[in-house]
Amino acid sequence: MTPSRGAPPGAPAAAGPARPATPARPAPPLLGITLPQLTASPGPALAAAEQAWKLGYAGCFVFDHLWPLGGARERPVLEGWTLLAGLAGRTGALPRGGRPPLAPGTLVTRAGLRSPALLARMAATVAQAAGARVIVGLGAGDAANRAENLAFGLAYRDADGRDAEVERAARALRAPAAGGPEVWIGGSGPRMRALAGRAADAWNMWGALPEELATGLADVRRAAEAAGRDPARVGATWGGQALVDPDAARARARLAAWGANRDPGEVARTLCGDPAAVLDRLAELRAAGARWCVLSMVGGAAAAGRSALAAAAGLAAAAGGDVPGS
Repeated sequence: MTPSRGAPPGAPAAAGPARPATPARPAPPLLGITLPQLTASPGPALAAAEQAWKLGYAGCFVFDHLWPLGGARERPVLEGWTLLAGLAGRTGALPRGGRPPLAPGTLVTRAGLRSPALLARMAATVAQAAGARVIVGLGAGDAANRAENLAFGLAYRDADGRDAEVERAARALRAPAAGGPEVWIGGSGPRMRALAGRAADAWNMWGALPEELATGLADVRRAAEAAGRDPARVGATWGGQALVDPDAARARARLAAWGANRDPGEVARTLCGDPAAVLDRLAELRAAGARWCVLSMVGGAAAAGRSALAAAAGLAAAAGGDVPGS
């Protein structure tokens, strides 16, 4: 009998068949956060922006309302563009350590609140203060904004008039005086998708499901092609609510408590779960075409949720390493 040609005595046992590698989770899109504005002072918003920068998020975004929607109108609210200017001055001075700057943005600014030329100069000023390209998400507003506009002495136009305001603002933001911002147009309807195809860098839909985002982006790109633009240069972005907790069961319980008196449709579109589950949802949105996902943390413990998600996604490493002093 031929002697065995196995391993010599004392050698480690031969390994069994190689196990297939666990597929790597696809990288998420660029991630941004919304800042808390229903406060009496800018401190919480500035702290959230600085935390986001240290964690590796790519941008911070503000809304553009003069009073809280769906709540007590006397509740404090910070004006979006003024807050964005303060944020730009603060984050523009943060040590970068070779990383790209934190992008300041609006999601969305209502085109009818300011003249197009004024909006363009505001965007350019914020960009100069931040040392970063500003993202200007534009929106037309809807019937829920009528009382707000009139209370502050601002015109409230019909749907055609509001759409025209968005298009004029988008054109003004293309002028040299605007400093070259990235322009998103937000809305779920066909008119805003068509306008985004004609005049924007990207279309945004709040709370979109992946299939809705993919279908809408196809419409946007058809409109871009019809306008003589390269459709591949027009993208999609997503904004929506998220609740992240290291414990999945606790995340569900927190969502139930937060959503008890809210529209069930709003609750159903909230990304909820442990960091891995939320990252899986974000990967689906990226596969549907989202270049950015902007998260509005709900249900309390926003700072902890941002931190857990960033750690699971490896955002700091992907952005170029830890920020000096973080």
